[in-house]
Amino acid sequence: MAFENLIIRARSITKSYGLESVLSDFNLDVWNGSIVGILGMSGSGKTTALRLIAGFEKPDSGIIEMRNEIISNEDTFLPPEQRNVGMVFQDYALFPHLNVEKNISFGLSALEIKSGRLEEVISMCNLEKYRKKFPQELSGGQQQRVALARALAPNPEVILLDEPFTSLDAHMARDLREEVVTLLKQTETTAIIVTHDQEEALSVCDVVSVLENGKVIQSATPQEIYLNPVSQTVANSVGDPNILKGFSINGRVETSLGSFVSAYNGALDVSIRPECIELTLDTEGSYVVTECTFYGHDQVISFSNNKGEIFRARSLPNTIYESGDKVTVNISEVTTFPSKV
Repeated sequence: MAFENLIIRARSITKSYGLESVLSDFNLDVWNGSIVGILGMSGSGKTTALRLIAGFEKPDSGIIEMRNEIISNEDTFLPPEQRNVGMVFQDYALFPHLNVEKNISFGLSALEIKSGRLEEVISMCNLEKYRKKFPQELSGGQQQRVALARALAPNPEVILLDEPFTSLDAHMARDLREEVVTLLKQTETTAIIVTHDQEEALSVCDVVSVLENGKVIQSATPQEIYLNPVSQTVANSVGDPNILKGFSINGRVETSLGSFVSAYNGALDVSIRPECIELTLDTEGSYVVTECTFYGHDQVISFSNNKGEIFRARSLPNTIYESGDKVTVNISEVTTFPSKV
């Protein structure tokens, strides 16, 4: 990627609460101007990682650097107000007794307000007509925009967003995602977004770091994460692939859906994404359609083999599949991993 200058570097971070280990050997690189997503299931340590970077909590061990200067290790710990980091909380954390412009100006000095920074941010975030309203008078999307404006106002080097679109309905979340990404790019603001939503991570972020059990197991572009996952866990985190068992000998693995080239030998898990399976109606086909779910822009077809195993294919909606139809299968791409013992 074209990003230059490492702005945040976290190495070997650990964090426990009592006997519960939340982060173990957590590592992260964030480049200036990039949007980095930390993707993981609930309880994987995403929010804890964000709080450690923000300075709200201290790691048990490890080093966090910002622009090559240590902001957290065994001997050093910079408080949040000295890190020049903005935070957008999951619940927005707006002050209910302050109107929009006062919420946004909360972290600004009188000089900054006088110099026009407040007006600049209000305009940038399209909040002019809401400036005198209170948070309880705003929709969820408008509150989110105010929270982002407040975080952007002091010109932080990095914005941290904790599950920023979780509480919004799907349509509003999609619209606001586009708006936020445009704003971050226009202002050349570096951002870290914590999310469990694979669509959000893939569509918004320049780099996605997949977190499992407190450790980043792959960090790469969305395309690389999706097309070349390093493990079954990563494959499952960014889609809903068919996972087949197989055994590979001399570089070929045999599965219920055919024989494929493999870089490994022995027992394997074979991941095949539904969109990589092309079905063709064929009265002599070896597979039978069991169900078809129509989404408008595409459809998911469930089909079975003669052993009763069920698989899923995703296709454009121009061909109608009905339960009982026989089909042939053509598979364009697979990913293989050594089976977990």
